Amino acid sequence: MSNRKDFIQVVRTATMRGQLDLIAIERAVNGRAPEGMTGLELHEAARILAAHGRTSTAIAVQLGQPRARIESWFPALVREPYGEYVCGTARAYRRHLRLGERCATCCGANSARDRDRKYGRAA
Repeated sequence: MSNRKDFIQVVRTATMRGQLDLIAIERAVNGRAPEGMTGLELHEAARILAAHGRTSTAIAVQLGQPRARIESWFPALVREPYGEYVCGTARAYRRHLRLGERCATCCGANSARDRDRKYGRAA
């Protein structure tokens, strides 16, 4: 947290019979999540972050929770798109296979990976 402008203030008057530690929630939404937060506190922190336009991946990283848990709480949250598929990588090769495409770069790279795995690195 480098700038006071980015600080998210949590309304401290809204509590549900003392079940929420609003100080812990405020710390969590500002990047300093304390240990031992309850599920209800994590849910409230995630709700506040979602209201401020964060993606499910960003919320999960900030709160130290699995993305699937955040998405189960808020199914309408936007997921960050996966990066581009760069030909010559295992990920791109699997994508080409799945789509039934032939890519000489990916096939050659996959063959080289197989040879390396089978025979070891060539000196």
